[in-house]
Amino acid sequence: MTFLPAYLRELGLSGREISTVFAVPPLFAMVVPLAWAYLADRTHRHARILRIVVGGAWLCFVPMLFARSFAAILASWALYAMFAVAVGGLADALAVARVRAGAVYGRMRLWGSVGYVIAAVLVGALLSARGRAADRLVPLAMWLALGCAFAAALRLRGAGEPSTRPRAADVKALLADPRLRVLLVIAALHWICLGPYNVYFGVFLHDLGLPPVSWGLAYSTGVVMEVFVLMTFHKLQARFRLETLLAVAFAVSVVRWLAIAGLRAPGALIALQALHGMTFGMFWSAAIALIAATVPASLRATGQALLVISINLGGAIGNAITGRVYDAYGSRLLFLLAAIGQLAPLAVVLAARRRLRDAPGLISSGP
Repeated sequence: MTFLPAYLRELGLSGREISTVFAVPPLFAMVVPLAWAYLADRTHRHARILRIVVGGAWLCFVPMLFARSFAAILASWALYAMFAVAVGGLADALAVARVRAGAVYGRMRLWGSVGYVIAAVLVGALLSARGRAADRLVPLAMWLALGCAFAAALRLRGAGEPSTRPRAADVKALLADPRLRVLLVIAALHWICLGPYNVYFGVFLHDLGLPPVSWGLAYSTGVVMEVFVLMTFHKLQARFRLETLLAVAFAVSVVRWLAIAGLRAPGALIALQALHGMTFGMFWSAAIALIAATVPASLRATGQALLVISINLGGAIGNAITGRVYDAYGSRLLFLLAAIGQLAPLAVVLAARRRLRDAPGLISSGP
C-alpha cells in the first residue's frame, strides 16, 4: 500500500483518478463492515467470518495484478474492497475481547507494525534496485501478503468471550452513548486530515525525486514510533485521561503537517515521520481503549465497525478533497490544509473533555 499511489501515478492516472480509486473503500465502508460485523455478532463466529473476508479479499485482488487502465483498476479495486474493508474491524473486535481478558492491546498490534516495516523496507529496496515505480511487483507483493494473511486466519480461533445475541435496537442504543458519539466525530475529522499522508505522501516524495527505498524508510520510521506508543500506551492510560492523550495526538499532528509542508531536506522529512507514533499510534490506542470500555461484549464487532465506518467517512471526504487540490496546486498545499483541518478534532476533544468529565465510565476510563 505504501507504493500503490505512486504506482498508479506512473501508470498515467491523474490525481483525481487516484483519489477516485482510493475513495471506493471508504464508500463501501459506510455499510459493508457493519453488515459483516453484525453477522459475526449474531452467529458468534467472529474468527470464521474474519477468515471469509480475508480469503475473499485475497481472491478478489487477482484482477489488480493485470489492470493497467483507470477503468480496469477502479473495477478491480472495488471488487477487492467489498471484502477488505471489513478485515480491520473484525480483527480488532477479537483483540478487544482479549483486552477485556487482561491482554495488552499494543503487544498484539505490534506485529502488524513489524510486518509493515519489513514490507515497506524490502519492497522499497527491490523497487529502487529495479529502477521504476510502475512495477508489477507492487500489486504482486500485496496479493502475496493477503495470501499469507488468509493462511494465518485459518489458524485463528474465537475469543471465547460469553455474550448474548444482539438485536437491531442495540445498535441504536450504542449510538446514544455520548462517549461513542464523540469518538466517531473526532475519528472522521482526524481521518480527513490523514488523507494527504495516506494517499499522497509517497507521491510527494516521488515528486521530490527520492527513490522508493527512501519512501520505505520514511514510512518505517513512523511505524517504529507507532510501535513504541502502542507498547507503552497502557502505562500512559494509567496516568492520563484518554481525552488528554487524544488532544496531544491531534496537537502533534498539526505540527507534523505544517513541517511537511515547509521542509525540503530528505533526511529531515524522513526523521519527521517519527511523529506518526502520535498521529496514529496514540489516536488508535485511545480509540480501542474507548471501544473496550463502552461497548458491551455482545456488540464488540458492531462497535468496532462503527469506528471503521466513521474513519472511512473521513477518508472518503479527505480523498475527494486531496485529488483536486493535488492536480491544481501540488502536494505541499495538501499538508498545509491538513494542519488547518487538524484543529477541528482538537477543538472537539477539548470541548468534550469539559462536558463529559464527570460522567461515569467516560472517555477517561480504560478497559
